[in-house]
Order: sequence, then C-alpha cells, then structure tokens
Amino acid sequence: MSLDLGIIINNIAAPIVVGAPVRDSDNKIVDFKIRFINDDFKAAAGHVLQDSKTFNGFSPRIVSSVPWFQMAVNTVEGKQLYNETYFSPSTKCYYNIKMNYVKEEDLVVVTFIDITSEREYQKRLKESLITDTLTGLQNRHGFIETFDYIADTSRFENKIFALLIIDIDDLKNVNDSAGVPEGDSLIINVSNILKRFSRGNIHIFRYGDDEFAIIISNLDSVDSVSTFTDTIYEAFQFENISISGGISIFKEHSEQKNELIRFANMALHHSKKNGKNIFTTFDFDMQRVLIQHLTLQTKLTSAILDSNFVMYYQPQFDIKTKELRGFEALIRWEDSELGNIPPSVFIPLAEETGLILPIGNWVLESTIRTLKNWQDKFNFKGIVSINVSPVQLKQENFLENLFAILEKYKVDPNYLEIEITEGIMINNMRATIDKLQVLRSMGLKVSLDDFGTGYSSLSYLQKLPLNTLKIDKSFISNITSNDGVQANITSSIIKMVDNMGLETIAEGVENEDQLHLLKDFNCNIVQGFHSGKPMPLELCNEFLAGDMSALITI
Repeated sequence: MSLDLGIIINNIAAPIVVGAPVRDSDNKIVDFKIRFINDDFKAAAGHVLQDSKTFNGFSPRIVSSVPWFQMAVNTVEGKQLYNETYFSPSTKCYYNIKMNYVKEEDLVVVTFIDITSEREYQKRLKESLITDTLTGLQNRHGFIETFDYIADTSRFENKIFALLIIDIDDLKNVNDSAGVPEGDSLIINVSNILKRFSRGNIHIFRYGDDEFAIIISNLDSVDSVSTFTDTIYEAFQFENISISGGISIFKEHSEQKNELIRFANMALHHSKKNGKNIFTTFDFDMQRVLIQHLTLQTKLTSAILDSNFVMYYQPQFDIKTKELRGFEALIRWEDSELGNIPPSVFIPLAEETGLILPIGNWVLESTIRTLKNWQDKFNFKGIVSINVSPVQLKQENFLENLFAILEKYKVDPNYLEIEITEGIMINNMRATIDKLQVLRSMGLKVSLDDFGTGYSSLSYLQKLPLNTLKIDKSFISNITSNDGVQANITSSIIKMVDNMGLETIAEGVENEDQLHLLKDFNCNIVQGFHSGKPMPLELCNEFLAGDMSALITI
C-alpha cells in the first residue's frame, strides 16, 4: 500500500478494512488478503489482525450476515464503487458499507459507517410528517401512503377493501360559538372513539380539519362493511356526537385510487345534504347527480356574468279593500339549453357556492331601480318586497350596500320591505336582530317569509323586529279541507300575530273559498294565483298604468 493511500485511509474516521485480491492460476479471485484494519474497525467488530489474515477467514460481528467477500469480488471485477446499507443484529446498528477498488494499488478499501442515528432521525422525521399532532393519528400524508399500499396489494391479491370518510357535523358552529379549544376537544373525543376500532385490518387517519378516514382491508365480503359502519355509528350515537360518513368499496365501485376517494366524498356529500348524522354508501346515481350539479353551477356562473336573469313581480292585495298593497320581487332564470330553472333549484346552489352574493346584489339594484321608475311614472305608493338570503344578510357590508343603492336611486326606504326566511335564525341570533333593527330604524319594513316551515317559535317572533309575517302556502292550501284542523291552526296563527301588532300575508291563495276563510280569520293581505300571478315588468307597467287586463289570474 502506497504512502499516499495509507495517509488517506488513516485519516478516515470510520471502520476500515483493506484487502488485496488473491488469485488462482486462472486469475480467479479466491480470497482477499487483509492488508490493513484500523482501530475503529477493531473496536466495532471485536477483531484483530492476527485473528485472521484473509476475508474468508474471519467473520466480524458487525457484518456476519453480509456476503461481503462476493461484494468485494463484484467490486473488483466491476471496477466500481459498491454502496449498500445493512442492519447488524448483533450490534443493533445500521451500517453503510462502501467498497472501492483502487486499481493502481490492486486493493479493495471497505468502510463501515454507522448510520443508526441518521436512520433513527429520518424515522422520527417521517413519523412527524405523517402524524397529526392533535390526535396522534396518522394525517393525510400517512393516509395516502397507506391507501396506495393497500390498493396496490388488494389489486395484486384480488382482495376487497372499503374506504370510509367521516365528517364531524357542524364543527364550525362549535368553534364559532364555544371557541376553538372546545372544537379541538370534540376532535380529540372523536379520534379516541375511532381508535377503539383500530386493529390489524382497520386503519384510522385524521384526513382533514373535521374529517377522518378509515380503511378496512382484507374483507371477505361487502356485507361486513355495513356491519362495521353500523357499529361505529352506534358508538357515536351513544356519545351524542353527530357524524356523517361516505363509503366507497374497492372493486365494486372502482379499482382506481383517485376515484375511490372521490366516490367516498360524493357519498359523504350526499349524507350531508340528506340531514347529516347518517352513513351513505356510494352509488353511481350520485355521480350523475353531481355532474348535473356541476353543470348547473357552471351555467349559473355564466348567467351571472351575462346577466341572464329577469325579475317578475307578484301583486299583493288588501283582503278587505281589494286595493293593491304592493309587489313581491321574484327572480327568474331561463337557460337557453335547460329552459326555466326554478328558484327552488338554483337559489340553494347559489347559497352553497357563494354565488348568491352577486345575484342578491343584482336583485337589490334591479328591484330598487324598478321601484323608483314606478314612483316617478305611475305615482306608485305601494310596497315592494325583496327576498334576502341568510348568506347575504350575514355579509358585513350588506347594510352599507343596501343603503348605497337606495341613495343612488333616491328611493324612500319606507316603500321597501326586506323578506327573510326562518333559516336566518339558526346562527348568531344577536347579530341578525341588530341588523334588522338598523333596517327598521332607517324606515324599511321587515317580513318573515314561509312562516311555519322551519324553526319558528313564539320566542323568535317576539325577539325579531318584524313588521309582517307571511304564512306559508302549505298552510293555506288545506284550510278548506273537511276536518278543519288546518283552518283552526291558520286562524290561531293569524290571531296570535295580530295580537303582536304584526301584519299578516297569506301566500298561495288560489281560490275563492280560501279567500273567504282568510277574510273571516282577519288576515290582512293575500298573495297568490287567485289574485295575480308573478308578472314580467312590461305587464306590471301596463297594470300600474290602469290596464286591469294585464293582471294575470287563474
């Protein structure tokens, strides 16, 4: 070994062995004569030079299971650097073994570098990257890694597995009302319940902020999935925790990983739309409905950009004097391909996507502009009602925008009525009341629409600063039935509202019998096909100009 090579080797801080190839008469390598072993190697391997003088003659404990003679042969013959990592059972350490053939010296230089600390650090780093700090469960990264492995293995072994995505219902409301720590406590509680079910073939993950994922692998049949989900559902019901879930099954629904995740999310979305606190298994009708939903959403966006909406106005009449009280403004959407799309379809979609905000602003400006034109042209002194979505009312700048439009067209607020639905009372009642009181103080009227269909109670009516209550048409349609139950209920509502000093409007009045009963009940205003259908602006203008034939009735 040359002096230069010896200096280099002596300055390497790692266990080193240097061997020279021993060849037979056919120039085949049969062994390696040990030329050098440094002190680091002696300490790590418990080997001294005199114990053996060749590679085949000794088996150091740190590499006892390593075919290192053959590795050395391959290094010489391949004239290349050999680099592998091995675990030593005797030392419980990981070693990076490198072999380098020095052609000029005809020597193989072998280094054994202990990389145990590095491996442990990498392991801890990986665990930290795939572990959710709040729950201790694996996070989305861990889910993807495990999901990919199980999907690939199941495909190879022709096995079934199920994917369940769970969402905590209304976690945002908990965070908003009780604070984030309370929300975190709920998340931890949910994770602890799920951990009870974790075992060999059941893998639990925190998939998102309020979502968890469960992979159930090595299933014998699809039937066992429903048994498992029923058990989980019952566990949460016992703890009085509302969760929704969506399920997709490998092979039955798809063998594509991305599709399985997408299908489970579709099923979860279906659970949410159908009242929450239920589990739903994916079916392909959901995909069809979703595609229709996305198509409609795309068209709705285009309709906003292209201003493809039109306003209709349905008249309201005083039940005793038969004089015009005013109109309710109603938005309509006629698509060139899909035809007439009812508000009951596109308004919930608009609220879900946030598109209700630009639509609502357009309705406000269009209606207030029309009101101003009627006042100027026809000396109109009636009320125009505008429906305002709960999403719209919650916006911080709602009042500012509304008053800016009123100022723009110089419209007296006393002639404008804001209609709200009972859904507005679900969250943040105090903030809602404050905004409504500002509206009242500015002279606008406030009406509660669709009374009796949702969350209404006497306490709500007492708290809300209302002028008017609109009785839903579902009450009106049955008031003339023989049993008289619906009539008694409607009469009681009207009497109660009258005692509170509120005006009553009956919606959906369609015949003379209903009209007479409502008059007997002392209802104030009627609205419905019997008195007048929703009309386009042109017919409204003709009606206000004195042409009674313009009024569309059944």
